[in-house]
Amino acid sequence: MRGYSHLSDDEREQIGLLKVLGHSIGAIARAIRRPKSTISRELSRNRLPSGRYSPLHAAGAYQLRRRREALIEKDRALRSFVLDRLAEGWTPEQIAGWLKAGNERRLRAVGCETIYAFIYRAAQKAEQLWRYLTRHHKRRRPPRSRPSRDTIKDRVSIHERPENIDARTEAGHWEGDLIICKLYERKSRVMLAARLVGKTAAETISVMLAVFARIEPTLRKSITFDNDTAFAQHARLKTMCAMTTWFCDAYASWQKGGVENANGRLRRWLPRQIDLDNVSDEEIQDIILTANLTPRKCLGFKTPFQAILKELGKDVQIQFS
Repeated sequence: MRGYSHLSDDEREQIGLLKVLGHSIGAIARAIRRPKSTISRELSRNRLPSGRYSPLHAAGAYQLRRRREALIEKDRALRSFVLDRLAEGWTPEQIAGWLKAGNERRLRAVGCETIYAFIYRAAQKAEQLWRYLTRHHKRRRPPRSRPSRDTIKDRVSIHERPENIDARTEAGHWEGDLIICKLYERKSRVMLAARLVGKTAAETISVMLAVFARIEPTLRKSITFDNDTAFAQHARLKTMCAMTTWFCDAYASWQKGGVENANGRLRRWLPRQIDLDNVSDEEIQDIILTANLTPRKCLGFKTPFQAILKELGKDVQIQFS
């Protein structure tokens, strides 16, 4: 029997494709040679609010879980503190708030979601830590739908952004937008996009992390956002991708003019009156591919794809006839 290994991005892509084609969990498991329980858990854990499974969202959510999982288990003192407080009747929110207030100087602060994840993780189920919770639920219930309370902490103004980013002399500096989760590289004008079913900060950052994880590290230096609270978890990009984040002034989205211009170009295929729910993921990617293969005057009539590949030292010639 082989040891357990986490699903790869390729396996998630296969699961997503086979799910869309209507295959059963058993058929998917046989196709990628994984246990049915693994497929069932993957589809249940990473489904979107609409019930749809997105491989890109699942990959980003997995990265966030991996980062959270290591915190309490690896810190023996922190683990003991959390267990003791739970036994005394403290809630995860109270424990997290106490730590964040700096009352335990020798312990690192963690969020209440990290503590809940610790309680309900398989490794802790034998200890039945859920018994310490107010409502004693054996399984974590999904959070009810509610307006986002996220605020953008640690935001840095676009006015502090270095001049070389404004001048587009260096590749790797991006702009983000939420018509769909769209990323625009300032120098090459390359666009990347992924569907967002909701605009929560958690979903937005998980999709961005999944996209940037597939990009050469030299091409992910910084990104500029507007002040939508969907970008509230921007700090994850710094800790997990070593990217600096910048924010436009309030109501000044024109300050990220590259992606705003790209929005106008996409309106040729996605006019305002169109319902994006009726546009398939494949159609969206075809539109983005078409835009990236269209020559631009500002690039000397090279395509954005050619421009970004040149940054990687690859001189690619494209012919359409």
